[in-house]
Amino acid sequence: MPVLRRALAAKVTRAERLADLHAIRDDLQLKHLLAMLAAELGYADWDACKADIDTQPGAAIDRYRLDAGAFNDFEKNWFANESDAREWQRAHGGYIVRYGEQAVAILKRETTR
Repeated sequence: MPVLRRALAAKVTRAERLADLHAIRDDLQLKHLLAMLAAELGYADWDACKADIDTQPGAAIDRYRLDAGAFNDFEKNWFANESDAREWQRAHGGYIVRYGEQAVAILKRETTR
């Protein structure tokens, strides 16, 4: 449902209500979700978005990678702001991902044998 709400807000289909979009959810294609991402990032279409994103460092899309589960194998420590996360990082290490006003410190999980 969260993705359907985002797709509805981005107006990437002809559906005008969430119930209508839910009814046709099996018809959604990758092009619809790419158009949704482009709209959320402030681009007119996916082609313009992709051309710009391809020139950016990978960290520019870490928030979306986090949403997609790219860091699910890692320990995640959430903070109210990036400053607090950076302070924690200095003591513990990890990788910081900004998420709106918040930030998450991502650590590789220790493996046990």
